[in-house]
Amino acid sequence: MVAGGGVWYLAITGIVGKKNWDFQKYGLGPAVMAAAGGALLVACIVCFFLLPSLKYWSVPIGRDIIKDRYHYYLIIPGLIVVFVFSYMPMYGIVLAFKDYKIKSGIIYSQWVGLFHFNRFFKTPVAGDVIGNTLFIGFTQLLITFPVPIILALLMNELRSVKFRRTVQTVVYLPHFISWVIMYSLMFSLFSITSGLVNKLLISMGQPTVNLLSDPSKFYGMLYMTSIWKEAGWGTIIYMAAIAGVDQEMYEAAYLDGANRFQQCVHITLPSIMFSITTMLILNVGSVMGANFDQIMNLRNAATQTTVAQVIDTYVYDMGVGKGQYDLSTAIGLFQQVVNCVLLFVSNFVVKKMSGEGFF
Repeated sequence: MVAGGGVWYLAITGIVGKKNWDFQKYGLGPAVMAAAGGALLVACIVCFFLLPSLKYWSVPIGRDIIKDRYHYYLIIPGLIVVFVFSYMPMYGIVLAFKDYKIKSGIIYSQWVGLFHFNRFFKTPVAGDVIGNTLFIGFTQLLITFPVPIILALLMNELRSVKFRRTVQTVVYLPHFISWVIMYSLMFSLFSITSGLVNKLLISMGQPTVNLLSDPSKFYGMLYMTSIWKEAGWGTIIYMAAIAGVDQEMYEAAYLDGANRFQQCVHITLPSIMFSITTMLILNVGSVMGANFDQIMNLRNAATQTTVAQVIDTYVYDMGVGKGQYDLSTAIGLFQQVVNCVLLFVSNFVVKKMSGEGFF
């Protein structure tokens, strides 16, 4: 990715452009290194297929590629889309290392190295933002991750096919409701002044519930809405995995006297463990990327500077709100690096514990 971004950055910098390049002022040195890394990667791939000493490994791969060439033709449009919309814009990462000026543009803004990273970590809010992001990410993972698995196992035990499909449809529907609509529903129910729930409490002489503006209740609201909206959608993968379990194993377990709970524990769960570990690794890899849409819509003036301030919302406030694009890019790059590290660490740990990993 760095190599691809470096190649594109070097290409658009216009070495044949109108301005004379200053290696230190514009940061051409790192761009050249990244481009050299990309060229080295391409050279290694070419050597892998051309060097006679590597034919033992390259020939079978080349044979498989030729055999399945039509399958590869089908994915070419997808690769082009990924390259155009994911790799080509990566030159924008250099914003994190530049003192960005709109008039100068990305290319001709001055190179400042790790200045913005140091600037962020020295701010008093950095510790709170990172800590709050990790807390929300890990607690939401612990609380919400098992729910789709349990829900899928329960739906699998329903005898009536029509009732099961009805339940699946009902629990899937909230996924298609945007977080904007979700907050509107929450406001209509729990607003202090006009919420339906608080009106009922007032009519019964009970104290009102300040769910939306009370920082102490924000985390509970976060987990509750996340489960209500996404738990049903998360069961799709697990239901598909359960559908692929060999039914003969259930029949053999029934003949051996195993009840439905024992069959679920000893047959169903082990059979879908690969799906569970895969989803777990992917979820751990996105811990630092707390649900931006959810938090952005559920936060308000009472919570946005305390419990509802995570890295994503802070990047939004700094970048879109205050126009500090270089600082926000640096923070976002730090976030993605941590997510990448968490992804590899979680895969390593899960693979050591269960013997199955994502890669």
